[in-house]
Amino acid sequence: MNSEMIRKSNKKFTVIRDLGPYSSRYSSKGSLLTEAGNVIHSLSKGFSIEEVRKQALDGTILRQRTHTSRKKIWRDLHYRLLAHRTPWLENALKHAREKGLHSPEFVSLIYLHYALRDHLTYDVVTNVIWNKWQNGQTEINREDVLSLLDDAFCIQPQINRWAESTRVKLAASILTALRDFGVLEGSQKKRIVRPVFPIFAAENLLRILISEDIQGREVLEHSTWRIFLCTQEDVANVLVRLDQEKRIQFERTGNIIVLHTPEEWKEAI
Repeated sequence: MNSEMIRKSNKKFTVIRDLGPYSSRYSSKGSLLTEAGNVIHSLSKGFSIEEVRKQALDGTILRQRTHTSRKKIWRDLHYRLLAHRTPWLENALKHAREKGLHSPEFVSLIYLHYALRDHLTYDVVTNVIWNKWQNGQTEINREDVLSLLDDAFCIQPQINRWAESTRVKLAASILTALRDFGVLEGSQKKRIVRPVFPIFAAENLLRILISEDIQGREVLEHSTWRIFLCTQEDVANVLVRLDQEKRIQFERTGNIIVLHTPEEWKEAI
């Protein structure tokens, strides 16, 4: 689903994913996993977003030395995790955080937000990394990301205004974050690995698709599953498991797909 489709529809969608032009917003700070954990933990204690913002800026929950750094990190985390103001997603983050900062549930959910909230990162994962994975290639480096930017500059002219140092820093930062999220391994030389994908994260991903009015077979085929390197067969297996746990109803007979999800999943913000 693209922004034009959303704009022309009469239905209000839960707009979580970044549908805009490529941005250099991820050129620093990386995954911010620990900082995200501190923010969500504070929200779980009952503090409002404004109260958590103050805690972040005064150094209570963000330990960076300068106010400028804390302000930048808060802005980045607020954009990634909270700006869409989707209550069920905020609750999911709180629930995952209760499992532990480095639990598969929390790491995978923070990764899902990280990829969906930045168009460039989404394309790096679902195009560059996915294509390599499908072709049995596991090595990846910043030149692969820079090639994606080179290919996109004709339709995204803002890329031409970025300094070469910005492009290099952006590519390196995204790859480092993806390593922190378990999509890549290695320091100097990075290779692709299948990230952990707990059923909790799968249910959240599915609900996001449903909230965007993705239906039927389109759900199985949607590129969002590539964030976790899932093939269509992998997705079908995930849906079967969710069906077995009575979270959804799913049947597949040949090319016929029957998928029923809770009605509240379709509600707009």
